[in-house]
Amino acid sequence: MTYQVRVSKAGVNALTATDPNDFIFHSAYNTFKIIATGIYTPTVTASSTQTKTLAHNLSYIPLVHAFAKPDGISYVILPNEALYNPLGIGSSTIVFNYLEADSTNIIFNVTNNTGSNLDVSFKYYIFEVPL
Repeated sequence: MTYQVRVSKAGVNALTATDPNDFIFHSAYNTFKIIATGIYTPTVTASSTQTKTLAHNLSYIPLVHAFAKPDGISYVILPNEALYNPLGIGSSTIVFNYLEADSTNIIFNVTNNTGSNLDVSFKYYIFEVPL
């Protein structure tokens, strides 16, 4: 007998359902699993584009995702997004250009278009790579 862990969507019988889309989690299917998460808050120099790195301490290149939140701002942005002033007038305050990972680090690239140094909090997620 093979045992499985199944968590179905509301209203779906986990014992009889056969459609993978009916499950929130099913141990027989490869699904992305978060293996680590954290917050990294570097300072980005005024009027500059910088690459910031954070060691992930894994023996492989992981799949990563992150959100950026500048200090004092209540909004978050995804990679390849810009944050404009509240009125939408003028240039962007900050641009989260891209996110990637290599065999050693998570790499955050961000542009600070303000005239001041800016602390930016990156909430990141590291996923297990399904086989």
